[in-house]
Amino acid sequence: MSGSNTFPIILAHGIARFDALSDQLFRVDDNDAADDLHYFRNIRTHLQSHGFVVRHSHVEWARGVDIRAATLKREVERVLSDCGAEKVHIIAHSMGGLDSRHMLFNNRDTDFHRKVASLTTLGTPHHGSPVADALLDGVNLAIAALNLPIEGARDLTTEACAEFNRRAEDWERACGVRFRTYAGAQRLPEVFTPLKAAWLLIHAREGDNDGLVSVASARWRDEYFAAPPLDADHLNLLGWWEPSEISHGVRPGELEARIKALYLSIATELAAAFPMGTAG
Repeated sequence: MSGSNTFPIILAHGIARFDALSDQLFRVDDNDAADDLHYFRNIRTHLQSHGFVVRHSHVEWARGVDIRAATLKREVERVLSDCGAEKVHIIAHSMGGLDSRHMLFNNRDTDFHRKVASLTTLGTPHHGSPVADALLDGVNLAIAALNLPIEGARDLTTEACAEFNRRAEDWERACGVRFRTYAGAQRLPEVFTPLKAAWLLIHAREGDNDGLVSVASARWRDEYFAAPPLDADHLNLLGWWEPSEISHGVRPGELEARIKALYLSIATELAAAFPMGTAG
């Protein structure tokens, strides 16, 4: 099934878009431009080639989740207006999933949640990440080289996420939005080199992980989880890879094809479940 008869898709990025500079220099986010340098590498154009309407999110770099959620809400409303649609689907990576959940919950006293048909998350730390805990505790990890502001990292701690989950659980279960979660997991030698220290920390505390988020955290609730975990680290989930991965058997072309197929399968499933004109 193509995407010609389903709701627009918003690809929601994580805490710190690493493509921000290339976006400015090469206009990689133009709807008519190639997206091979974009955070979601070649995903939008791949989905568009199958008839789906796809937009990228543009929320604040590493800011607090409520600020980012408010911006995401405005973007959802703009996409709905531009496309003349009743609802959108959100496919979110990493903190983009938390931005989306906070956006929905923060507007629970309105009918805004009825404008979001589904939220699919990939590598989202629904239960937080020990990496954020360690950053705030002052532990010297390689991941600290990302220079994340405390404001954004605080919302990714296990304590902050546990508190939000406690407040939001009953409402989320009853709100009518379709949730689906995906997790990545790789062995240490295959993980993106700057994430290896974080992988070790998470593995010691929570087991299998993608270098920034554990499988346990990304799965959120069992009923939402699309098991088994994907053979991918946190960047692989976006279609990105690093040269050192080749020595561990990672073939870039095969990885890109596999990740594109994953996003297309998600979009196709959503198109079948939510054909336009049938949603209430």
